[in-house]
Amino acid sequence: MVKESLIWLLLILPMAGAIGAFFVPRRLAGWVHVSFSALTLLIGTIFILDSPVSFTQSVDWFTVGDNTFKIGFYYDSLTAVMAVVVGIVALMVSVFSVEYMKHDTGQNRYFAYLGLFAFAMYGIVISSNLLMTFVFWELVGFASYLLIGFWYKQEAPPKSSFKAFLMNKIGDVGFLLGIFLAWNIFGTLEIRTLLDQVSTLGLDSFGASSFMISAMGIGLFLAAVGKSAQFPLQTWLPDAMTGPTPVSALMHAATMVAAGVYLMVRVFPLLSFEVLQNMIIAGGLTAFMGAFAAFAQTDIKKVLAYSTVSQLGFMIAAVGSGFPLAAFFHLVTHAFFKAGLFLCAGSVIHYFHESHLEGNDGSFDPQDIRNMGGLRKVLPVTFWVFTVCMLSLEGIPLFSGFLSKELILTGLLSGSQVPIWVTSLVFLSVLMTAAYMGRVYFIVFFGEYRRPRFNESLKIKLPLITLAVLSLGFVFVLNPVNLTSGWLHDRIIPITKLNGLIHSPLITVLSIVLATLGILISYLYVQKNGLNALMVKLKYVFYSTSMHHFYLDYFYRNIFSKFMIAKAKAIYYFDKYVFDGIVNLLPRLQLSLAKLIDWIDKNIIDGIVNGIAKADVVVSFVAGWVDKYILDGLINGVASLSKFLGDKARNIQGGNVQLYFVWALFGMMAIYYFLR
Repeated sequence: MVKESLIWLLLILPMAGAIGAFFVPRRLAGWVHVSFSALTLLIGTIFILDSPVSFTQSVDWFTVGDNTFKIGFYYDSLTAVMAVVVGIVALMVSVFSVEYMKHDTGQNRYFAYLGLFAFAMYGIVISSNLLMTFVFWELVGFASYLLIGFWYKQEAPPKSSFKAFLMNKIGDVGFLLGIFLAWNIFGTLEIRTLLDQVSTLGLDSFGASSFMISAMGIGLFLAAVGKSAQFPLQTWLPDAMTGPTPVSALMHAATMVAAGVYLMVRVFPLLSFEVLQNMIIAGGLTAFMGAFAAFAQTDIKKVLAYSTVSQLGFMIAAVGSGFPLAAFFHLVTHAFFKAGLFLCAGSVIHYFHESHLEGNDGSFDPQDIRNMGGLRKVLPVTFWVFTVCMLSLEGIPLFSGFLSKELILTGLLSGSQVPIWVTSLVFLSVLMTAAYMGRVYFIVFFGEYRRPRFNESLKIKLPLITLAVLSLGFVFVLNPVNLTSGWLHDRIIPITKLNGLIHSPLITVLSIVLATLGILISYLYVQKNGLNALMVKLKYVFYSTSMHHFYLDYFYRNIFSKFMIAKAKAIYYFDKYVFDGIVNLLPRLQLSLAKLIDWIDKNIIDGIVNGIAKADVVVSFVAGWVDKYILDGLINGVASLSKFLGDKARNIQGGNVQLYFVWALFGMMAIYYFLR
């Protein structure tokens, strides 16, 4: 239980170092960070000495409905080795940075960023579930953003940091997709549970369609594409060299960019055949394109950056071919020799700065290999360390890189699903790696350079020598040509249940021949001025493509970005003038219709109603007048006439005989008048 509790220190110590480095006086910031880095490495070493062991430890994090998500740690031999690799490189970089950054006024901020980065990286390594891994994954991206853009007052670093952050976000979206689908398929995100279930039941026994399983794997792979700079998202890594050189050694050689490979090795049982096929193709293309682009570079850090891109392609191709342990072994060996190469480059740059050779006008570029030469006599320790690490990178026997690269090549040839053209590209990359590294080596360290020997600080020499020793083959296996008998193989296989490694003497010979041929070509061209006619022709055909990395950035900036901007503008104008026009037209039509109805109501319907009402009034008035003055008058007239006639008739009947006689005579005369 004590040991399980100690694993928390892998997170606590780096963060404590970051906080301490930020608040102490500037001259102590580096040493505070170094002290906590050393303690963290000590904890990691205690664990690896007791490997192979495996345990998990977790506590409830949050609950959604009936589902409880945990935060915790999953520890096995794979975790133990990766934690020690991160710890060694982080400590060496910290010690180197004390000297390299001694004149920088932002030391507190720099070492605090380093501590934050180490905290996040350890979190990725020991996380017990994919959701927690994603949290630390994002934190690593944020810390790298801060470190790449550390010199934010300059023009290039902020742009490079934003580019790295943006391209990593593309991969992170895929990571989220993979996490959602993994939860949907398996009902858990706990890494150990996932691996045990798939190992026992098989990937196709969970009721999910092959499309869903492949989509989950593609999502997880996209996370590695972004973080480990795989095709087509690899362009951010060379630009990230604008950060301090120790940062390049820590993040972009050994830890951050290796996180994607580590994730692929960790979740390898969850990857379907279709996903592995895509990984082989992406890895092979990345290995070739990175090696090809390194030839034309004149910035020593960019050469090493493209070399890192290429080596990461080797690792991803190995995972895709079904040999994740070969990829992991190369991850480990690459971490040491590439960190050593980057710190050697930092030693050279530091020498130029300390010697004030760059000039006050900034015309001298201390990273341009064309300004170098003869440095083997000026910087002897740097020269020998660079030699050892370079030979390891090129795959020369007795060096660690030879062992791991030979296993990758054997795995690619033995994998039945590996296309022959991908294998050819990878083997060609072995030749090119030796050639472009030989070019840098002979240009930088040989030739004439009339400067006195520079006193390399112990803080520079100690990390370099340590990394050089770790780049020797005997550190991993006593047999100089066969890693399958080494301690890494014996410790990791029983715990991870991954495929073992295979060894082929034929591939060993072929690898040696290719590496030797590449060195010979660079020696003849640089040192002996040979092959000039051939090189002139090759430069004419390939130089521009190599210098601009197959114009990927040009494509993103001038084609893809402009296309996306044009599409966004088209959508904007469609939304504004068509969709919004339609949406806005409806209220206008409704308003116009309402006004028309209102006008009809006021001027027609109300007119008709009012007209009918007025007509009713007139008719009523006329009817009333007719009733009053005509009908009533007629009735009253008839009544009056009747009364009058009655009165007169009554007068006639007054009893006067003479009057009766007169009226009778009058009647007879009237009858006679009308009837005659």
